[in-house]
Amino acid sequence: MSKTPKSNSGRDVPEPQNAEHDEWLALHSRGDRVGLYRLAAARLKRKRKLPAEERKFLAEFEAERESIRREPEAAWERGLQIALDGIRLLEAVFQERCPPGQPEVNDASAYNAICGLSLLADGLRRSFIRYAEDGSGTACQVIFRDGKELASAFSRLAVARPELFRECAEVSLTMPSLRARDPQFTCDAKAITAAVQLAAKHHAPGLHDNRKRIGALCHRLVAELVDLIEAARLEVRQRGDSAHRYARLPELGGNAQAWWSAVLKGRVRQEFARLRRNPLHNPALRQELERLTDHGTESAQRAALEKYCFNKLQQIAGKAVQSG
Repeated sequence: MSKTPKSNSGRDVPEPQNAEHDEWLALHSRGDRVGLYRLAAARLKRKRKLPAEERKFLAEFEAERESIRREPEAAWERGLQIALDGIRLLEAVFQERCPPGQPEVNDASAYNAICGLSLLADGLRRSFIRYAEDGSGTACQVIFRDGKELASAFSRLAVARPELFRECAEVSLTMPSLRARDPQFTCDAKAITAAVQLAAKHHAPGLHDNRKRIGALCHRLVAELVDLIEAARLEVRQRGDSAHRYARLPELGGNAQAWWSAVLKGRVRQEFARLRRNPLHNPALRQELERLTDHGTESAQRAALEKYCFNKLQQIAGKAVQSG
C-alpha cells in the first residue's frame, strides 16, 4: 500500500491558462479536488519533458490510483481512519485550549484548530452537494438530515446567543431555516431575524417573494452579486486603488445601467454559463428559463435571464439620492 502522497493531498492544482481552463473552472467551482488532480495528471502526461517536481507528482498520483484499484477496501478504511484521527486531534487541541463550559479564550492554537474543523466541514459540504447533483441518493439523504439538524440548532441558539451569530447574520441575505407543510409555521423566524439582525448591513436587504417565481430567483441572485461587488469596492477603496474598475463605479443608487454595463451583465452571463455546464447547479432557475422561452435556445434563455436580472438591479438601485 503506497503512502498517500503529500502533493496529492495538500497542494492546490494550478489554474491552466489554455483550452483546459473551462474544464478546470467547472471542477473548481464544484469543489471537485479529485477531478482537478486527474485533470492536472492528464495534462502532465501529454508533456514531453517534465521537471523533477512534476515527475514526482505524476508518479505519486499513479501509485495512489493503482493502490485504490487494487485494494479499494483497504483504501477507504485507511482514508476514514486518517480523517477520524485528524478530527479527534483538532478537537483535542481546541478543548485543551478552550475547556468545555469555560469562557472561550483568545488562543491562536484553538482558533487554528476550529478553523481546521471548519475547513473539513466545508470540503465535506461541497462534496455532498456535488454528489447529490450527480444523482447520489445517499448524498441527498445526508443533505436533508444534516441540513435539518444544523437549521434546528441555529433556531435554538440564535435566540440564546444572538451576539455570537450577529456578525455573520448582519451581512447575510438569508439564514438557516426550518419549514413545515403549513406556511404559517415559521419556526420563530421573526424573533430570530430581529435577534441576530439579519441583513442589517447587507447592501440589498429587501429580499421578498415576487409575483413570479423567476422574479424571486433573480432577485436573490442579483442581491448577492451586488453585495459581493460592494465588498470588493470597499476593499479597493481601502487599498487606495483608484485605477481599479470598481473604484470608478458610481454609487449604486440611481445608477443601475452603469453597474449593469460595467460588472453585473458579465457576472450574470458567468452564472448562466455555470448553469449551462451544470443544469443542477440551480435547477429551479433553469426550469423557469425553459418555461419562459418555451424551451427555446440557450441564447434566448440567457436573454431572458439578463432581462429579469436587470429589472431586479433597477429595483435594488432605485433612484439617485438628491444632495442638498
